[in-house]
Amino acid sequence: FRGAPESISKLHKLHEKGQLEIVTPFQLAALEGQNGELSAVVVKTLDNQTRTLEADVLLPFYGLSMNLGPIAEWGLDLEKKQIVVDPTTCETNQPGIFAIGDVNTYDNKLKLILCGFSEAAFAAHKVRKIVFPDQDFHFEYSTTKGVPGTSAA
Repeated sequence: FRGAPESISKLHKLHEKGQLEIVTPFQLAALEGQNGELSAVVVKTLDNQTRTLEADVLLPFYGLSMNLGPIAEWGLDLEKKQIVVDPTTCETNQPGIFAIGDVNTYDNKLKLILCGFSEAAFAAHKVRKIVFPDQDFHFEYSTTKGVPGTSAA
C-alpha cells in the first residue's frame, strides 16, 4: 500500500532507538489474562521456542503467505491450495473450523480486505452459536442503536 516503505522505515528507526521491539519470526501461541483483560502474549518460533511478552493490547497482522503448512493435513476440502468454506459462515467441511480472508475460497470469491472483514463477521456469528448454544442473540445496527455509552440522537 502507499507509504509502506516509509512506514516500515519508521518502525525500524523506533526499534533502533529502543522505543519499539520488533518480534519476528514468531507466531501467536497463546494469550494470558483475567476477567477479559489481556496481560501477556505468548509467541513461539517454528522450532517451538516460546517467549512471553507483557501486553495490554494485541494488534495481529498477518502476511500473505499462502503456504498452509500442517493445516493442509487437517482433512479440509482444498481447491488450488485454498480452503473451501461455506460463504455464509466461513465454516470448512470440518465442523468448528473456520477460514477467513485470502486463505479461503468459494464461488465468486473476491480477494478484498473488505470481504475478509465481512467473512470475519459471518464466522463470528456462527461461532457464537457454537459457544453459546442456549443464548439468543439479537443483532442491532449501530446506526439505529447508536454508539454504546452515548445517548442516541
